[in-house]
Amino acid sequence: ASGHLNPSLPVARALVAMGHRVHYLCREQMRAAIEDTGAEFHLDTEVETELYDGREPDIFGAQGSLQREYGLEGDGVMQLRSKLRHVQVELQMPGLIRWLRRTGAAVVTYCPLMTPEAAYAGRAIGIPSIALMTLAGPGSIKNAIAEFLARCNITPEQLKEGALAFRPRSLAIARINATYGEGIVSESDYVGPLGKLDVLKHSLVTLVTTIEEMQDPVPESLAEAYRADGVRFDAVGPLIDGQGAKRAAGHKYDNDGADEGEDGARSLEMVRRARAAGRRVVLASMGTVLTGDSRDFGWDARRHGPDGAIRGLTGCELCRAAWG
Repeated sequence: ASGHLNPSLPVARALVAMGHRVHYLCREQMRAAIEDTGAEFHLDTEVETELYDGREPDIFGAQGSLQREYGLEGDGVMQLRSKLRHVQVELQMPGLIRWLRRTGAAVVTYCPLMTPEAAYAGRAIGIPSIALMTLAGPGSIKNAIAEFLARCNITPEQLKEGALAFRPRSLAIARINATYGEGIVSESDYVGPLGKLDVLKHSLVTLVTTIEEMQDPVPESLAEAYRADGVRFDAVGPLIDGQGAKRAAGHKYDNDGADEGEDGARSLEMVRRARAAGRRVVLASMGTVLTGDSRDFGWDARRHGPDGAIRGLTGCELCRAAWG
């Protein structure tokens, strides 16, 4: 989603200005914003061919296709994430490693929530990594996962039990470690202390895009788990790009996002006219995934109840109820 990508753009722009070559592996919807920084864009579906050949890309890689392959049609998005994450990582690793070597990468920057496989691939071939956390610090992950679990009507214990009992997950973890080095991934990944991201132990530092005072509180048990792993967090504040820079907006899979730049320019022009006329302008962010076309959390998506029936508010109805 674009909210995870945009804070990296001013960093990329600065690195390019210093003479470095910067490469992004991403989706077509993000191409214009990435290339505007001077970085080189690479399409993930063309690089990670072991995963994407014959499968349909979605917000979590190719999770929907893998769901059908493994007969998990009755599982919610969080159950799928916990069971299939490492199955998918195993399929991503060969292409990622080929790409990192081809580009001559010296360091990997990644989103620990959406693209942990980048850090695993870097670790496998000795390339250091830096995580970019675009939520309100490590404490916010626990809160976010708890909300997602409530939406899926399962408890943390049920999530853990289901993941540990899913044999393809255990087999994928064993093969990854046997192929790329012991300790690349672990059985506790995604099912350890709620909110803990095991991948962060592989990174030199995790940059948090807010200030210390605005981070969510971190439970002591979670803080201790990160200390034991030697994880370092640096709150760097909001990473804001320069005026006129292109930004990624929303995330839709049924089109290439080509019209989003035009829509954004029109909206900004309306804001400028309002400000010039002395009017006050309030920005109410509705997020990026919620306003996209994700089947689980998008503009037209509804929640599945405990009985599997679809009910509740769509993303559209939720936004309009909150901000209308």
